[in-house]
Amino acid sequence: MVQEEDLNADVIYFLGEKLGTKLNISPPAARGLLKLAMKDELGPFKLIEEIKYEDYKQIILNSLSKRLKELEIDNYEEIIQYLNVVLTKSQSLITLGRI
Repeated sequence: MVQEEDLNADVIYFLGEKLGTKLNISPPAARGLLKLAMKDELGPFKLIEEIKYEDYKQIILNSLSKRLKELEIDNYEEIIQYLNVVLTKSQSLITLGRI
C-alpha cells in the first residue's frame, strides 16, 4: 500500500511539473511555489500525509491563484483553471495512489 506521505509528494511533483510548464519555469521552482501556497492555505502545522484531494483543490483555487495574481502572471486565471481540470481528471489516480 502506498503511504500517504509518498502519495502527496507524488501529487506535488505531478502538479509542479504541470505548473512549471504553464509558467515556463523549472519544475522545482513551480513545486516551491505550490508548497508556499499549501503553507498559506493549510498553515504550517498540517502534516503532508493529512492533505487530501479537496485540500489540493482549495490550494489551487485560493492560495495559488492569489500568489499568481500577486506575481502579475497575465493568464493566471487560465492556469488555475487548467490545474483544476488536471487535478479533477487525475482524482481517481490520486485516490488510488497511482499518480
